[in-house]
Amino acid sequence: MRPYCLIPLLCLALSGCATPTRLAEHEAAAEARGYERGYRQAVKEQYWLIQNQQRRQTPVEPNPATP
Repeated sequence: MRPYCLIPLLCLALSGCATPTRLAEHEAAAEARGYERGYRQAVKEQYWLIQNQQRRQTPVEPNPATP
């Protein structure tokens, strides 16, 4: 086989990996992973905001003048 015929055959064989169905599935999976990653990050941020708010609050001391 001649080498210049091998390149188009190789390109045709590799183009099957980029079919629209596979691309759509790959994009949907990537979007789902990105959503999950963002959701986890938001939960962590909210957790640390609450933790920091609780640390800053000082305990309320009872007023000794009241019976």
